Formats: sequence, structure tokens, C-alpha cells
Amino acid sequence: MKFKLTLKNIAVSISILIILAIVLFFIVLEILNRKPIAAFYGISERNKNAIVKILERTYTRRNNKSAFFEIKTLDDSLPLEETLKTGRKPDVLFIYRGANADFAMNFAGKRGIGIEQTVLNGMTSSVKRTVPVNNGKITGIPILIDNYEIDININAFRNSGMTAITSWQDIETLAQKTKSSVSSPVVMPAGDDSSLINIMGALTESLSGIEAWNSAKAKLSQTVSEGKISQNDFYTLLDQMMQENGEFYKAASMLKRWQAAGLLSPNVFQMTLKDIKAYMNENLTTIVFMTLSEHRTIEQNTIIRYSSIYYPSGSTNAKRSFTAPEIFAIPLSKDKNAMDAARRFAAALQDSLSTGSGLAPVQAIAAVPDRQADDVRYWVAASETPVPALSDAVFTDSGNRAACAQALRLLLKQ
Repeated sequence: MKFKLTLKNIAVSISILIILAIVLFFIVLEILNRKPIAAFYGISERNKNAIVKILERTYTRRNNKSAFFEIKTLDDSLPLEETLKTGRKPDVLFIYRGANADFAMNFAGKRGIGIEQTVLNGMTSSVKRTVPVNNGKITGIPILIDNYEIDININAFRNSGMTAITSWQDIETLAQKTKSSVSSPVVMPAGDDSSLINIMGALTESLSGIEAWNSAKAKLSQTVSEGKISQNDFYTLLDQMMQENGEFYKAASMLKRWQAAGLLSPNVFQMTLKDIKAYMNENLTTIVFMTLSEHRTIEQNTIIRYSSIYYPSGSTNAKRSFTAPEIFAIPLSKDKNAMDAARRFAAALQDSLSTGSGLAPVQAIAAVPDRQADDVRYWVAASETPVPALSDAVFTDSGNRAACAQALRLLLKQ
């Protein structure tokens, strides 16, 4: 009886060991086959798809069928810090430079995640200066450059009799000359919260200089950190910044003057990119404020009728720090493949990234798809340290951004 019981115990023990071995086998198999996560925060669908295409083309799973990376799009209406608290954390994050990117790089640094500075070799000096260094290593790598540009209707310019556009006065003169032939000489997507804040930031750097931009960022960031985030709080602060000698004075004064002269569309503060495209398609405008990313979404038979220029300098400060938002790749784990992807995106894959996205490369000698991307690279290379979009530099969530944008609209309408 005792012998039979012992055999039974042995059989049970062996069965348990076999089950544990099978479970352990599948756990190890899952770990070995775990896909690294590539996450996107605040990146347009078009730019995300361009980056993903390079990721999937470069790496292949063992079965030669499935994509190597698991792709996630994070909720950018919430602060990045909150989105990272739910679910498995990304192994590499793609994000525009700004407050949320700073959090991600600090997050990586605290966990000892860093990449050698040599990955920046070949990049222009102005781009290198945007990368923070921690204990001799970097936690984020710029891979693409966006830009805030002005697109000029070529036929309207030719018919105006003007020979060049080199200043804000030239832009205003062109708008005046074409006022009677178009519905709105100047259009911009000011109905979008981020776009309105970012255009104000780009105008401020251009018209008043980098010191005014830095001061505007500091004041807005301070009011957010102090919890003064209602529409009334932003209204009070922005009203002060629009007074004479204030950071936004020149930019706000110019926009208000254009409204009074009928150069801006009466519904400019409701306009979205969709409206901008309609105006451009029908030749209803002369001057368009947009980003290079937005430029890439315009149909070829429409955008070919426009020529891109950078925001002219309106300040006595000869040095420029163009508003040229960079997309960063930030490794958030020590996953070898994620780290390697970030490195390769900064160097060997620059040609493919620029061609696929239409944005400017960070490498000085990388191939570009056209003159627009090459111009942006040159403008940034020839400038001081480029600044991020003001909205990205200050705000980490959509609620505070919306309150600020609405206060800005109310003040600009006065």
C-alpha cells in the first residue's frame, strides 16, 4: 500500500515538474519573442506612418512575416507622465521636443538609460545644442526637423509687381496689393489651439527676438506650475504680455493691424487646416502660415503653386533661433533593438526618414526629397539653437493649452 502511494506521489511530482517546465518554456519563449514597443506621442498620423515604415522595413521577425516592433499611439491630450503609468512602457518613444520630451529624457536618465554622444556625429552644431547631456551620455536623439513657414502664392506675387519678399513689411505690402483679388490675403489655422499658440511663438521670436521668446515661455510655464490655468488666469497674463514692451506686443500688434485692414479672414480664429487647404485649392489666398508637416499634406497640384519662405527677421537682433520643432527618439528601456533603432535613425537611416516624411534631416549631408526640406536644414544650420513649438515647450496636456489659446483669441479680437 505504501509502495503504491509513493509511486503515485512520484507520478504527481513528475507531472507537476512537466507542467512547470512547459509553463517556463512558454514564458522564456515569450520573453525571447517579445516585441519592443515603439510609441508615438503628439506625432501626426502621416509622420508616424513614415517612421513606422522605416522601422518595419529595417527589422524582420524570425518568422519573416510579422513586424518587429509593436506600435502604440499614446493619448496626447494627457500629460506623458500619466500615459506612461498605464500598460507596458514603450521601449522607444517618438515625440516632439518640449516639456513632455524633457520628462521622458529625465525618466530615462533616472533609470540609467543613455546613449553615447558619438551618435550626434555629423549633425549640425545648432541641432546638437538642443540635446541635453547627462553624465557624458544623452537620453534623447533628434531625428527629424519640422518648421514654421510662410507659403506665398507664386502667381499672386508675380502679378503684384514686387521683386522680392525679405521683410514683414514686404509680406504686408503683398497682402494689401492682392486684397481685392482674393477672399483673404492671409490665412492661418488659428482655430487649432496648438497652431495659434505656436504661430504666436514663432512670430515673437521673429519680430522681438529670442530673449522675448524665452521670457514668454518662462512666464507661461510659471503660471502653469503655480496652477493658474483657468482661461481668466491666462487672459490676465497674456494681456500684460501684449502691452507695449511686452513679449507678445509686436506679434499681437501686427495681427490686430492685419485684421483691421481686412488682410486676415474674418473667421481666422475658427480656421483649421482643412479650411486652409480649401482656400489654397481654390486660389482664395495669397499668404499661408503653416508647418512643413502641414505643407506635406497639401495636394501636389495645389502646393506647386506656392513657394515657401521662413519668418523674416523683424528684430534688431541679427542672430536667429528659428522655430523648428524636432522629433526626438527617446529610448525608455535598455532593449538592445530599441536602442539600436534610435542610433540608426540618427545616422544611417536619415536619407530614408527625410524622404519618407518630407521633413528635414538632422544630418548635414543626408539626402533630402526636395528644396523645401533642404532649405529648412540650411536655415536651422545657419541659425542659433532652434526653439521648439511654444505650445510643446510649455504645455503637457490639452486642457491648459485650450484655456490659453481661447484667452489668446479673445485678446487678439479686441
